[in-house]
Amino acid sequence: MKDESHEEGLLQGDISDVRINPSSTRQTNMNNSNKDIEPFKEDKTETQIELTSYRFIIVIIYFFLNFINGMHWVTFSSCAAKFGKFYHLNNFLVDSFSLIFMILYPVCCIPEAYIIDNISMRIGLTISALLLIVGAFLKIFINTSIIFAYIGQFLTAVFQPAILNSPGKIAATWFDEKSRTLVTSICCVSNTIGIMIGYLIHGFVIEENTINPKMFKDGFELYLLIEFIITTIFCLFFVFLMKNKPNNPPSISQGNYKPISLKEGIKRLKSNKNFIKLLISLTCIVGFINIFGTIFNSYMALYKIKDSTATYTAAIANLFGILTALIVGAIIDKFKKYRLAMIICNISSLVVFIITTILMEVIKKKNLGITSFICYTLIIGTAVPIYTSGMDYVCEITYPVGESISEGIIMSFNQIMGIVGIIICDSFRTYLKKYKFLTNLFCILLFIISLFSLFFINSELVRNLEDNKKKQTKDNDDKNEEKEDLTTD
Repeated sequence: MKDESHEEGLLQGDISDVRINPSSTRQTNMNNSNKDIEPFKEDKTETQIELTSYRFIIVIIYFFLNFINGMHWVTFSSCAAKFGKFYHLNNFLVDSFSLIFMILYPVCCIPEAYIIDNISMRIGLTISALLLIVGAFLKIFINTSIIFAYIGQFLTAVFQPAILNSPGKIAATWFDEKSRTLVTSICCVSNTIGIMIGYLIHGFVIEENTINPKMFKDGFELYLLIEFIITTIFCLFFVFLMKNKPNNPPSISQGNYKPISLKEGIKRLKSNKNFIKLLISLTCIVGFINIFGTIFNSYMALYKIKDSTATYTAAIANLFGILTALIVGAIIDKFKKYRLAMIICNISSLVVFIITTILMEVIKKKNLGITSFICYTLIIGTAVPIYTSGMDYVCEITYPVGESISEGIIMSFNQIMGIVGIIICDSFRTYLKKYKFLTNLFCILLFIISLFSLFFINSELVRNLEDNKKKQTKDNDDKNEEKEDLTTD
């Protein structure tokens, strides 16, 4: 019987199928032929993992798109005091130019996340880029009517969720697990860089000590023109160079990823307790960053600190936050210790903020400028990495829910907290004498809640496990094939 089987195999010309293999049966080998092997090769092709060099182009053009978005967020808050004075607007109306970004975010987040995850990332982000150009153009005509500024700011804000929901999506679509956190951090901090540059351009273009309304308005119009030119250049680059995804996935988890419905994604997030805890933590931290980014100049004015000093302090603080975010992102990529890194940063921010609150009340007036510069640089420098790392952490613990949906919900709550926080702080300023004390106490409370929530997160890195599990399976298969070859030899 064995000889007949062997002869049959030789007649079919498939000598490899009659090798002696203790782990398999002869019956399977007898029935195999070349056409049986072909589908297996095709399956390998379908799941081929490849890192394309074009991923660096994608990161660069997205970086500048998010950078532009950050600039527009602080267009008016970067010179809040004088803008309100010379355009006859109260504090709330001045803050509303930034608040509109926060108000529209939760309203537009879910539909735009659906476009990014289920239709086309390129379509969603291209719409955002074009609206930024149109909005920037309309704002140039602010001296004709303030209505142009409001409409322009609305257009730059309405598709902002598509931009801010995409860092994790960009990283997962184009990069492997060895660099996803760093890439997510780069994509996130680009918004912070835009804020920083917005403050700096304002400082260079608009005269600090001007008391002439016409001179200020002319300078502000020039600032808006420069903003429009920068916006147009970078957004058009994005429109022409952006691609939706590479030909082959960059990682095993991305190759196995299948988009799930919006309804199913939200259902999974609601039942994920660790996601809820991370949501609370990031809502408080990013809420703090949004609040302070909006009211910083007017807050510093209460300590008799000049607009220019406050502007440069905010810019350097953001720069330090960017550097620390990139460093923390690289460390997390190596060790995958998301929660530990975020807890360390949170404790650092909380301690420095408490010390700053005390120092700003007891230090002499002539030393307040340098004290605020050092302290707020350290605060932002340790707070920003919590946000950037958290944006990748949420993708890890909620896989296979779409990155834009999970990040979008996180960011929506962040914006809501920013709105509530700014309204609370404005109420302190308008109706209560102890504005500084209550504002500081509110910010300290946000840090404590964030830290408390982080301590109770206990989740595996689901996406990373998927990558490692498949790699382990492939390694085992390769070892088995090697053993089979040795046995045959």
